[in-house]
Amino acid sequence: MIDMRISEAEKKVYIDVSGYITSKDARDFLAKYKQKAKGMRTTQYKLVVEPSIFRCENDDDIRTVCMTFFKHGYKKIYIVDPNNYIMNTLELGSMEKKIFQKSVKMINTKEDAR
Repeated sequence: MIDMRISEAEKKVYIDVSGYITSKDARDFLAKYKQKAKGMRTTQYKLVVEPSIFRCENDDDIRTVCMTFFKHGYKKIYIVDPNNYIMNTLELGSMEKKIFQKSVKMINTKEDAR
């Protein structure tokens, strides 16, 4: 399951990821995301992703979702990952890992996203 919430007051977009994510779930989320983000100036928002333990039907779906976030121009992207779950399970090539670590900051709580 992937859910999205936009906080206009905080200028943050919150994404929650959990459970088993099918390719259809990923496509549906991208369609909803693009609709909600239409006309939004993403450069003024911070993206905060809070994943619980999750599995994907196809790992390329998560890569596609992440690339969509990068392409929409968020200046600051945060992943709430206190147990380092994402970095331990994410399989990235060396170049992808450099870009990921340059663009994304790992934090322990939502409140750390400043």
